[in-house]
This record gives sequence, structure tokens and C-alpha cells, in this order.
Amino acid sequence: MSKRVILIAEDEPYIREVLKAMVNELGDFNILEAANAGELADLARKVRPDLIITDVIMPDEDAYHALAELKKDPEFKDIPVIFESALMSDRAVFETMAPPGPAVFLVKPFKFDEFAEAFKKMLPPANE
Repeated sequence: MSKRVILIAEDEPYIREVLKAMVNELGDFNILEAANAGELADLARKVRPDLIITDVIMPDEDAYHALAELKKDPEFKDIPVIFESALMSDRAVFETMAPPGPAVFLVKPFKFDEFAEAFKKMLPPANE
């Protein structure tokens, strides 16, 4: 069975590294990285990840709009997403603007346990 693909989109390199370390604690995955919403959308179209973990606000575009556009394509509408942001106001925006499909929202900084719970909710263990 091939490794499941996790796409991490975060404009801060340090936070991308922390997120990769957290994902690696949860299993053996193929992790891809994007530094902005444009890269997020391009990579997602190329590889159709099993889970997307993304910052909300990035330099080029916010993740809500990038993913809403991507999820217009039925092939991508059910990809689960973990949105993360340091801005509490983004939670209210998430509740009204999040693209369709399974998603959760985490406020940075979050603890590993919070991340692990969201991760397992969005990407249950594969049936072997």
C-alpha cells in the first residue's frame, strides 16, 4: 500500500517544519510542502493529497479562496482540510467561508494533542 499524501501549506518555514514533525509523529506519510496558496492549489491538482493542512492567511491569497476554487472540481471536493491561524477572528471567517467538504480549524499556537485529534478526525487510519 502506498503512503498517503499530506500537503502542508504554510508561508512561515519554521511553522512548516513544526507541522512536518507533528505529522511524522502520527505515522509514515508522504509530505509535500507549499509556501503560498498558489503552490497549494497547483500541488493539490497534481497529486490530489489525502489531507491538506494550511495556514489561512498567506502572502498571495487566503487559503479559503484557493481551496474554494479547487473544490469546485468534484474530484477535490472531499479532500479534508485542517485550517490553522493565529488570528481568532479567522475562526469566525472559517465558520462562514470555509470551502465545502470536511474541515477543522485550529488556533495557533496549538498543542500536539489538539493537532493529533484534528488529524485523526480528518484522516482516519487506513484500512490495511
